[in-house]
Amino acid sequence: MKRIVLACTVLSMLLSLALTGCGDGKDGGGSESKWNSIVYVCSNLGDKSFCDVSWKGVQDGAEDNDIGTVKCIEFGRDTKSKMEPTMVDAADAYDLIVSSGGEMLEIVEKIWEDYPQKRFIMFDIDPLYENKMTNVFCINFRQNEGDFLAGALAEKISKTGTIGYVGSMEAVVIQDFMVGYIAGAVYADPNAKVAVSYIGNSQDSPKAKELAGIQINVNNADVLHQVAGAAGLGLFQACLENGKKWAIGVDADQRNYFLETDPELADVILTSMEKRTNVAVREAINKTYAGKLAYGTLEKWGVAKKVTVLAENDFYKEHVPAEVQAYIDDLEEKVAAGKIEIDSAYGMDTETYNALRNSVKP
Repeated sequence: MKRIVLACTVLSMLLSLALTGCGDGKDGGGSESKWNSIVYVCSNLGDKSFCDVSWKGVQDGAEDNDIGTVKCIEFGRDTKSKMEPTMVDAADAYDLIVSSGGEMLEIVEKIWEDYPQKRFIMFDIDPLYENKMTNVFCINFRQNEGDFLAGALAEKISKTGTIGYVGSMEAVVIQDFMVGYIAGAVYADPNAKVAVSYIGNSQDSPKAKELAGIQINVNNADVLHQVAGAAGLGLFQACLENGKKWAIGVDADQRNYFLETDPELADVILTSMEKRTNVAVREAINKTYAGKLAYGTLEKWGVAKKVTVLAENDFYKEHVPAEVQAYIDDLEEKVAAGKIEIDSAYGMDTETYNALRNSVKP
């Protein structure tokens, strides 16, 4: 009889340990060392912006947790037909899958139940999204907060009172940057003017250069901000070739990419509104392996989490007047504390959005 009781006790202990290791539920469970591979699924590397920065976060997270297999799978530009099979292949082959955007999330919604032992980290997700997938964690970036700081800075250092914004396409996430940028400009100067242009895609660098050139030469903009992925590099060229106007980059500290290869171009990039996807992704991976990530939820990360902030590098500190730096620091503290409310393009109706654009039109 004692042998039977002892056997049952041992079996119960083993079952308890097994369940703890699975990490089911929204608290992420315990240690997840059984996951030995991570994959990042994206359109393409080499954009010197969003994808490259995110991939760095995946690599850092893998290194932090001594994960030997880390891979990036690119489905290619403008190839939506390849998105779903690429995500399925990734889920088949890897333990932890990292990707971004609403379209990829829609694909995960179709397949997540087929992979109960896998984990998905999805970022750049609509803040209004209700995540009910127990093995999926979603991050929304409050880019409108970071671009509020960018708009305020641009207006403070502008000599003409007119600043520029060139976005890739009128998707709500890109519009969200613009809404924050305009809000910051108007906060710094109620009479601010903001020229707004959209390219239509995130690859056409010559088009970005053309639109930025129009903003400079027709609208008299002297500080221009790009939110256009690889296409946005054309804005930097326009700023260089049209009297060395100031440019503000996006996602990464973009000046760093050109310091060695094209220092003259680097010197028009005053700062960048960093959307630190690398920091966010790395934290999500680390919390996953520590069993502390709230799978089945969506979290909103912005200025308070230091993931949507300006790059305050040495070049910034050298060329931005001390009083303007202090002004931006004060704004950052107020935004982080929730003392300044910033509108978002998410949930904004078309009439309000158009009225906002028109209110600052040069």
